[in-house]
Amino acid sequence: MGKHGMASGARLCLSGDVEPSVQADILLRRIENEIRRRPFTDRRMGYAWTIVPILPLVVGIALFVALIGLVVSSLANIQQAANAPSAIANIFSLYVFAVIAVYAVVLLGAVAFYYLIDRRNRHFQRQQALFASVPAYLLAMKGAARHENIAKLIELSEDSSFEEQDRPASLWAILYIFATPIVGLIVAYSLTQDLRKHEERQSAYQQTLPSALEEAGFARPSISASRYHNKDPILYIVLTAITAGLFWIYWFYALLQDYNEHFVDQAIFEGQVLDALKPMITCTACGGSIPQNVKFCPLCGAAQSGSRIVQSDV
Repeated sequence: MGKHGMASGARLCLSGDVEPSVQADILLRRIENEIRRRPFTDRRMGYAWTIVPILPLVVGIALFVALIGLVVSSLANIQQAANAPSAIANIFSLYVFAVIAVYAVVLLGAVAFYYLIDRRNRHFQRQQALFASVPAYLLAMKGAARHENIAKLIELSEDSSFEEQDRPASLWAILYIFATPIVGLIVAYSLTQDLRKHEERQSAYQQTLPSALEEAGFARPSISASRYHNKDPILYIVLTAITAGLFWIYWFYALLQDYNEHFVDQAIFEGQVLDALKPMITCTACGGSIPQNVKFCPLCGAAQSGSRIVQSDV
């Protein structure tokens, strides 16, 4: 990580025409806004979506049983010419039902994969903006010259922006309709691999952040370790093949579960980050340290019309 990375991170919001305190306030509000957007980006999909890999199996069995029954019935009445029109009508009805059922199953799968890819894109975009804003805020608050850990945060943020680019959700959903098994495996492979690499970067970010906060003069926070979903998509493709697709049911469920769990862990982490970054104020009545912008002191209940920011090393 060199000077270019540091300059890139600092350019996020800083300007020579703006006072450092104003710069820091703008960046802190940006961090708060990104965290506030979480309900709109980190969509937790219900496990009822597991019907997507199960439904083709159910429909296939139902069609096979109906076809066998139709063939047996037709053979039993083959010598009666009067039953021929009825047999033809039954075959045509089964064909129409099969076409409708197959298209319904495929369309449901396309919608599911659109949501899976779209929530991946939205979450990655928001986290990239958040992870870029945090070191820029620390630089705005920092007065000392030594900043190796802040530089590492910027490096991780830039690496995330470069490596975690959007995948076209609509395009993959359309391709799924025309090449269901192949596209389904490609998308599942990408989503599994993307989450694993994403969590590796996040783990490095979480390990670096406490030291970066210390560099900027903040108290060293306690950051909870997030779960790491280290699944091998190549192994999952092999297992799907040797089980004739049955393992695909578990893999699809794991995609739902892993991203949902990641979003839960991310929410906890972001809360800890915001708690560490937000400046505290002193209560005008009791002198206790309380969060900024509160109307009443949670310690003594006094109104906070003229609170002062707590003086620290920042």
